Amino acid sequence: MLEQAGGFPVAELQIVGSDQPVVVHSFADLNRLAFQVDADQLSQARVELRRRRKRWKEADQRLGYAPAVAREEELAHQAGIAGRVMRITQPSSLTEVTAKLHCLIVMQDPGLKHEEAPWPELRTMLRDLIRIEERAGETRDSNSRPGAC
Repeated sequence: MLEQAGGFPVAELQIVGSDQPVVVHSFADLNRLAFQVDADQLSQARVELRRRRKRWKEADQRLGYAPAVAREEELAHQAGIAGRVMRITQPSSLTEVTAKLHCLIVMQDPGLKHEEAPWPELRTMLRDLIRIEERAGETRDSNSRPGAC
């Protein structure tokens, strides 16, 4: 989206006495800062913001960005509800304990990037539980074959 739109729909103002430019996201932001900049800079910022907003809307229409973001937020909300329900539900099997641990990990560290304790240890425990469950499933499968003792 950023590539298609050429960046965020923002404008920058250089405020007198400030080393860094101020980024504005809306015309209301521009109006609040109007008394701190000269009229020419304010006019240029309005033109720039209008131009960038137009490009953003055009890219959004081409890509369907806004509906995708809305759907992503809806799914995240639903996943949060499902995760909370799973956490309060009493497990009755190794598979359910594994699922609860998996849910906890992906909800609290979705990118699996936390490297401080206890995250690596929790991921290791999850792998151990999955491995144990797989072995138990293989044992069940071999015992349920015809002719198996």
